[in-house]
Amino acid sequence: MDFLLWMVRSLHLFSVVVWLGGLLYQAVVTYPVAKAEQIELAGSTLHMMRRFLPFVWMSVWTMLVTGICLMLFSPRFVLFEFGDRWSVILALKQLTFIVMAFFSFGYARMFSRLEEMARTAGGGEELALHRQRMLQFGRINVALAILGLLLASGMK
Repeated sequence: MDFLLWMVRSLHLFSVVVWLGGLLYQAVVTYPVAKAEQIELAGSTLHMMRRFLPFVWMSVWTMLVTGICLMLFSPRFVLFEFGDRWSVILALKQLTFIVMAFFSFGYARMFSRLEEMARTAGGGEELALHRQRMLQFGRINVALAILGLLLASGMK
């Protein structure tokens, strides 16, 4: 049982690292470099961003399944009972995850629209609006991921 718990916890942490690391890489490296080089909508930049999306969804599903397993394996967990600090932080962490998944879905949707507009070479102002909204969703996800990590550190 200890090995199973260790494996689930390791997969959970790995998926968090992949998701947050990818978001930070895009926010801190990809976007600023593409903006400085004025290739924000170039095929290579869009291709690199498109390649990251499957990792996002893989991380989301892995986090969801392993998070549920960790919650159910914990002797502290009692369904719908918020009598102690651990349970309240768990509920906040779950709420943070749901909001992150929502913004990830919005990010992926904005990216597919942006990619479609860039392919048809139209949009102009609408293209800039979609790009800004997508960047906003990415920043919100980074902030939520950091909040989730802080909440997880408070669960011990």
